[in-house]
Amino acid sequence: MLAAGLSAAAHNAAAKGAAWRQVREAPQQGPIETSNPTFLIFKYQHPVGKEFDACNRTRTATECIAHFQLDFTGSSISLDAVIRTDAASRPISYRAHGQNSTRSFIDVDIAAEDHRTTIRENGHTRTVSTPERYFTLQQDAPFVAQELLFAYWRAHHKPQRIALLPSGEVRVRPRGAPANWNGERLTRYSVHGVTWGDETVWLNERGEIAAVVGTDAEEDRIEVVRPQYQSALKNFVTQAASDAVADLETSSRNVKPVASGTFALTHANVINVNDGIPLRPDVTVLVRDGQVAAIGPQVDLTHVVNVIDVAGKFVLPGLWDTHAHFEQWEWGPAYLASGVTTVRDVGNEIEFLVPLRHSLNSGHGLGPQMYAAGLIDSDPGSLTSEHAEDADTARAIVRRYKELGYEEIKIYQSLRPDLIPVVAAEAHRLGMQVTGHVPTGTDALSAVRAGMDQINHIGFVTRVMRPEGANAVEAGSQAAQTAIRLLLERHTVVEPTLARGEFNAHPRRLSFGEFEPTVTSLPPELAIILNNAGVTEDREARTTAGFQSALDVTKLLHDAGIPILAGSDQVVPGFSLQRELELLVRAGLSPLQALRCATSVPARILGVRDGGAIEAGMRADLVVLDANPLENISNVRRVYLTIRRGIAYDPRQLRQLVDIKF
Repeated sequence: MLAAGLSAAAHNAAAKGAAWRQVREAPQQGPIETSNPTFLIFKYQHPVGKEFDACNRTRTATECIAHFQLDFTGSSISLDAVIRTDAASRPISYRAHGQNSTRSFIDVDIAAEDHRTTIRENGHTRTVSTPERYFTLQQDAPFVAQELLFAYWRAHHKPQRIALLPSGEVRVRPRGAPANWNGERLTRYSVHGVTWGDETVWLNERGEIAAVVGTDAEEDRIEVVRPQYQSALKNFVTQAASDAVADLETSSRNVKPVASGTFALTHANVINVNDGIPLRPDVTVLVRDGQVAAIGPQVDLTHVVNVIDVAGKFVLPGLWDTHAHFEQWEWGPAYLASGVTTVRDVGNEIEFLVPLRHSLNSGHGLGPQMYAAGLIDSDPGSLTSEHAEDADTARAIVRRYKELGYEEIKIYQSLRPDLIPVVAAEAHRLGMQVTGHVPTGTDALSAVRAGMDQINHIGFVTRVMRPEGANAVEAGSQAAQTAIRLLLERHTVVEPTLARGEFNAHPRRLSFGEFEPTVTSLPPELAIILNNAGVTEDREARTTAGFQSALDVTKLLHDAGIPILAGSDQVVPGFSLQRELELLVRAGLSPLQALRCATSVPARILGVRDGGAIEAGMRADLVVLDANPLENISNVRRVYLTIRRGIAYDPRQLRQLVDIKF
């Protein structure tokens, strides 16, 4: 049993310090025996799980046993933990084992003493010096651990920074005046470093967590509430969104641009992806009031004060990520730092996305221009608030998204297949495109015939291109050729999301940092969920073959003339769009063709006339690279400047804002 294993470790360590001698007096807690959850867990305001906690408090110690259970998208995962603290709320031990997301695993055991702490993590043991101020915690779940963290914070004079073991650092910041809820005072805080970036936490008058709103190990929006506060869920979500917008706009004011207003890039090597001769050496790009005012070898700079010499560097249109899930404000600076100046969000919480998008697109928030596809599904357990079981409801949802300013509709996995033509017809009537998954119960070709304009994820297309009974796609097969003909006839657009596919397929026995080296630059609370993911050895051969098939089909579709969009589907903030371009080249596209998938093609597909190219009158969304991506696509990682709306930013400063060290 987990509790018994921890107790043995505690007794072994007790002889080594006075704190442990006190702990030995505390009775050991048995397995949790309660049907009443401590916390209800929601994603996008839909119930997906529960946490059951049992805490035993004595004069000398507190021991909490936690069981975290998550059930959604057909998966059921759990995490068990035991946390022990002394009379002063100092951590003594922490043990957690299981899954905190459908893709990441936790196996950690920490025994803390006055001067040395032993950490066993994923089978590896190390000993570290015990920090002066520290707490034992890994990721957000179980949430009772965060409640104990707050007890430590209060008991130790509310320090500005608390080291986390096994790794990281947390900062707690009071946020605004307490709010009254049914006569009870709830105090709001921002907690930084438990998960990547900030989460908003409310404590009640007893010091218990009333609610947490932030992101989880899936990189999804998550809401956690004590059952008695469930009726306030919408209020918690709305307030957390306001906090995120405020932080986004504060970060924008705190960044000093390299250049803005009127300035010029001189001696630039310009890559204009639509030109017959894509590389124009030694030219000047004049930027004025957010637009490209002029470009050429002889641009009049008589009245231009700010001139930036970019000799030896390469300027191309700002990159697009057409498969974003902008779950927190920190993605804004991270995207810009990677040269991404435009994103398309393809599924999010309306209460969060609408104000965040307004901030970005108005220029108040620091981040890319955002286009949005509104999510629609039928399954009430799906990760969206917009569910349709009949045609009238489906049309009403499409109209609501249109009124909110969304450009597209995204069909999700469980939409009733008979509603696809209903959604598509209403969207097309309103001038919106239809993208998304192919719902269960139908296939990609049927969905395209029903009106879908775009398909997210190459796997949906691969399935209809394989001959019956075959494991791989054969380019000359009737199945493949039939699919290609239909996609061409219907002008269908495909977004492969290869970076997501690589992440999903990589072996668990290998750190994801071996596939994506920038993981080492991420804060530990983000790196841990990427490195603790992957498939088991018995599935490696199948997933490796599947990923190779994804690459092959992407090349086959591109060569047939089917438009391909570059979309990351999250993974590593900003960097995974760069990885998407590398994987498009690995699939067989040329660097120039790959760059088009992230510049001119998405601009054309979304009908954006002033983006995706570098020409006079276009918006000044540009990226300046230290090396030529046409020679090596990996040079897209070497960002020297990102220019968004005619404002030039240093990527190092942007990454520093969001704890990325690169």
